[in-house]
Amino acid sequence: MTVRSVVVGVDHKNPDLARRAASLVQSLGGSLIELVCVWVDETAVSDSRGFTVSVDPDIAVSSDAYGADVLAGLNRAMADVGLPWSALRGAGDPAAELGRVADQVEAAMIVVGARRSGLRGWTTNIVGGTVAGRLIHNQPRPVVVLPGAASTS
Repeated sequence: MTVRSVVVGVDHKNPDLARRAASLVQSLGGSLIELVCVWVDETAVSDSRGFTVSVDPDIAVSSDAYGADVLAGLNRAMADVGLPWSALRGAGDPAAELGRVADQVEAAMIVVGARRSGLRGWTTNIVGGTVAGRLIHNQPRPVVVLPGAASTS
């Protein structure tokens, strides 16, 4: 039996995406899957030893707090999911980093959320494209884009 990996891009605003990715994998019959949840700090770079360091030392503390928030959210969201999972911190360009991790773990697919709504999402799309869009055009493996969670209002 071979355990396959699925890389999931996560951030502090949507820790539930990992849980939704797990649900998708399970609905497709993927019981031998490990989720590798990757959050990418765009304000940091990795040095030659593999350590992630902030580009701006003034925001290093807030970057660490951001990472702690992401991990806390993942721990809550994945508490009873029923699949093994791990969390990694990446640095730099999210699409490139998700692709690098997917190559490293030989992932079966990459799962990301849909672009942010509103002005920030629109601006990101205009300036550099979405993470999902860049992955779709540059990946040899499937990329699944999950829509935002439905609100219950």
